[in-house]
Amino acid sequence: MLESFQLAAIATGASALRLFHIPLHQSLQIAVAKVWEEQLGTFTSNIERIPFNPGYSPEDHERFFVQEYVLPQWLEGTHCGNAERLDPITRNENLLPSICGIVAFTRRAKNDELILFQNFSRSHVIQPGRFLFLDDGVYTTSPKRALTLGGKLSAIYSVADRELLFHNFRTANTFLPLSEFFEEATEVEIREVLAHPLISAEDTEVSAAQASQWTRKRFSMLRASGVLEKHTAQDIKRRAEPYDVAIQLDGDKIIFPKDKVASKKLLQFLNEEIFRGPITETLYETNSKREAD
Repeated sequence: MLESFQLAAIATGASALRLFHIPLHQSLQIAVAKVWEEQLGTFTSNIERIPFNPGYSPEDHERFFVQEYVLPQWLEGTHCGNAERLDPITRNENLLPSICGIVAFTRRAKNDELILFQNFSRSHVIQPGRFLFLDDGVYTTSPKRALTLGGKLSAIYSVADRELLFHNFRTANTFLPLSEFFEEATEVEIREVLAHPLISAEDTEVSAAQASQWTRKRFSMLRASGVLEKHTAQDIKRRAEPYDVAIQLDGDKIIFPKDKVASKKLLQFLNEEIFRGPITETLYETNSKREAD
């Protein structure tokens, strides 16, 4: 049974990722804890644990694990005993659209503290008039925005073991930094990405031969993600517009610029490593307090 269950939202805040407490009525807190306990059982039962391999796509029954995982600064030190002292999301409703994850701080026994994660997107925010509930024989709606919780866990962190367990890299990397576990792409591998049917490189020689360590890791992440196989160039260009990423097309191909600043921003976007602060509208790197170049 999950004890001392506390729920929080991971949001961008004014400048970086941060946590906001989600206050719940006691009866609802008990009910949500029970549901998450069931999801925990589903996530951990009858599975095969495999060391995190960025180039491998796990099967439904497989889970990646990372031992000695270091929590990001915005999450470190928060536990089920102090989570309710976080700023409540109810006082920061303007941040609801910027929530990227839901996290539960709980424990199964005195020394078995867990941090449970669910993915979250804008579609989980219910706007007034779009959700109807029955009240005394008549359907009505809430005058305020509401949150919808997911039906499965995305990741689990064992505090005592310092171990992270997750299934999908791109989902977990939305709120937990995992780029450091990627090996740098070789020059040959970078050339393979630049030769992708969706990419038109301005200067393959310069981009491949002069790639920095940061760039090589992002090429490695891009190769493993499969994002270029799942979207068209037009779709990626459309999705990039709110992030000030000026994607140029050559027919049905994305032009990969030789300019280092432009190519860095493109790689950040393709790897979903930038977000826009909802208050200042400033672009930031995910899991960081640095402004995006």
